[in-house]
Amino acid sequence: MADVEFGKKLSESAREYAIAAISALKVPGGVHPPTVIAGCARMAGTCLFRSFELKLPSVRPGQAVLSVEADQQVPMLLRTASGILANLGVSIPSSPVGAKPDKNAQPMQEFLRTQRLLEPLFLTIQSKYAFTDRQAAQATSVATALLIHHFVKHLEPSVAFGIAAYAFVEGSKTAPDPVRLGSNAA
Repeated sequence: MADVEFGKKLSESAREYAIAAISALKVPGGVHPPTVIAGCARMAGTCLFRSFELKLPSVRPGQAVLSVEADQQVPMLLRTASGILANLGVSIPSSPVGAKPDKNAQPMQEFLRTQRLLEPLFLTIQSKYAFTDRQAAQATSVATALLIHHFVKHLEPSVAFGIAAYAFVEGSKTAPDPVRLGSNAA
């Protein structure tokens, strides 16, 4: 029964995370799908990063932090997002095909800016659902998949998934602002 309850919480919170990302990252004239997808995926990576509880006494926000934990756990974010997309009927090729996306398919905001805009909103949702950092990462990965599905008419799903995959890694290997040790990893 706990799995069913957790699945319900993931689904409900993912919608809230996706809506928060869209509203926080609006640009004049609407939204820029690559920026919203990257922002949400970066936050999944950031939540995962915080769950590692790394001791980082001299690391500055935005600095790359390579860790075995990120290498081992980012695939969970990828599997979660691709599984949700498959359930929604969106197929993603198992290997990249085609040309590199043009610059219009790149996020318009850098990592720290999106993290600073989204994290306060995302922490509220995380607290509401009493998620650990790792659970919040998983829920935000689901939200990223929902956003890819939502923007399917505006951005090729394989391109959108590529943006998300890069952003999952970026978030899990970049010191957020503020650099704080995770407090509730599980």
